[in-house]
Amino acid sequence: MRSAKHSLKERSEVNERANPAQKPLAGELNRHAGQLAGELNHHAGQLAGELNCRVVALAGELSHRAGQLAGELNRRVVVFAGEFGRHASRLARRA
Repeated sequence: MRSAKHSLKERSEVNERANPAQKPLAGELNRHAGQLAGELNHHAGQLAGELNCRVVALAGELSHRAGQLAGELNRRVVVFAGEFGRHASRLARRA
């Protein structure tokens, strides 16, 4: 399988065979392609940064909510344990 990148020698050979009248146009097209690739890369970086911020914020919200749920569960367990202890104490007095 050939690499997507061409060697310097291969590019040089292609340039030698190119129509001289088309060389300025090819150069201009290459510059525009480079500019567009740079802009695309810039926007992709911005979007990746924005997505990362949203993921971090969501993770923080989920962590906060998980803490709230753990606290509520702990409170309910304590209440249940107290009720269980009272019932066990009553049953022990009856016996």
